[in-house]
Amino acid sequence: MGHVFARLTGYGMVLVPNWPYRFERQSDGSDDMRVTRWTPDGPRHVVVRPGHPVDAGDVVEVTHDPDQGAQWFIETSLFRTVWPPDFTVESSHDPDDHTAFYLHGSDESMIFPQGPVPRARLNDPAALVAAGQTIIGSQVGDDGISVVELAYEHDAEPWWQGYWLVEYSQDHFLVITAQARQPQRADTRAAAAAVAASLAVGPPRG
Repeated sequence: MGHVFARLTGYGMVLVPNWPYRFERQSDGSDDMRVTRWTPDGPRHVVVRPGHPVDAGDVVEVTHDPDQGAQWFIETSLFRTVWPPDFTVESSHDPDDHTAFYLHGSDESMIFPQGPVPRARLNDPAALVAAGQTIIGSQVGDDGISVVELAYEHDAEPWWQGYWLVEYSQDHFLVITAQARQPQRADTRAAAAAVAASLAVGPPRG
């Protein structure tokens, strides 16, 4: 059995899923969502509609918190951030994978958090470059967040990868990592930038 390292909050609710799970917005453009839990007997689903009663069964634990505003946020024990549109929120199916969550977009694009990572390990952007990758951009924004972007090939296709280094403490960064095929680069980059910009360090609220 794996552990759950993230929860969703918003619309007066706190949603704690059972592992392994996926949150996905409904396709009608609303903030209704479908929660999936995979079990040995197959996937189980429940639809959560803000402002409506939820029969969640053993898929997700739903509690009410009037302090949660009218937007979905992802919360972990270390930080809180927005849930970007057009991405699902998922756990790994590997019980040994302790990544807090994965955001999956179209055509295998993906965003996920790492860290806290010691600053000393990231003083040189080259520390983020793997074999076969090339730095195509490196900058520090007005918000103090450093961004390093890479290009590489995977299975003979051009891919892009980006790292956002967000200050966690005097000696550590939280790292938001994103990767996508080149056609999905712009959308994935915008989503990762939104996650990094909205990231608020601290324990869960409530």
